[in-house]
Amino acid sequence: MNRRHTLAVSLLAGTLAACGLAALSACSADTPAAGPAALPAAGPATAAGTPSGVPVIVDANDRPMPLDPYLLDPAQIAAIDKAQSVLVSRCMGRLGYDYPVTAESADPSGMGADAPTTRVDGYFGFQSMSHARKWGYHPEGGFPAADDSAGTHLPAQEGAALNGCAGQARQSLTGSSTGDPGDPDFVVRLKFDTLGKGTQDPRTLAVFAKWSACMKAKGHRYADPMKASGDPAWSRARLPTPQEVAVAVADQECRRDTNVVGVWYAVDYGYQQQAVQQNSARLAAAKAQMAAHLAAADRVLH
Repeated sequence: MNRRHTLAVSLLAGTLAACGLAALSACSADTPAAGPAALPAAGPATAAGTPSGVPVIVDANDRPMPLDPYLLDPAQIAAIDKAQSVLVSRCMGRLGYDYPVTAESADPSGMGADAPTTRVDGYFGFQSMSHARKWGYHPEGGFPAADDSAGTHLPAQEGAALNGCAGQARQSLTGSSTGDPGDPDFVVRLKFDTLGKGTQDPRTLAVFAKWSACMKAKGHRYADPMKASGDPAWSRARLPTPQEVAVAVADQECRRDTNVVGVWYAVDYGYQQQAVQQNSARLAAAKAQMAAHLAAADRVLH
């Protein structure tokens, strides 16, 4: 994407990816403390994909979560991004500037073929042995090369026009020039609150310990999958090193042998179910707000 359009497209759904595993504590929702979310007796996943216990899986990307209906999915984010781009392009055109419409990727997670199909974020991490063998913990294609235009600044008049058009686009799509009417971050904070609880749940910690022992037996010392994927060494090169690939492959093998994804997913699912029950009114309002945004985007695009 060119530099100008990067500035123009201020994603309405940007808050969905604003919190990461390293910021769980900062993203907690204002919900009452609760005990561990109960899981039913162990058993296979139901036909709908929801666990009737702890599913034995290595990949949770295609499995739904209780908060999914209240959050934009990748395709919806792409539609809103494109609508924003269209509106900015039209506005800038009226002011005499040439701004082509650029469609955003439908993969906000940056995980490529291993991206979740029901969520934006990949907080269970990469779950593909084929990806591990080729890319380690890097995104497909490696980290992007430095943008030569990163230091480019628009002329003051054009920059002011761009900011004004972006504000008008957000106003048209959301009813707010900031793109933040109501309480847009609530569901995001709620999601990361449940993830934080699930990650610290004794059942998850127990399977992390099994995973860690498996990794140690293979010569890699990490306390949990997040520590492995988040090793600072991996970010020092644009492409994965042989060591990174070796760790990523061992990670996938240990995930398979310990069912770490199955337990982690099922525990998080339970906390999300609990959150939906405890916050039904606010979630209903958030869902209605999301539907209004999508309807506005659809009107722009069609």
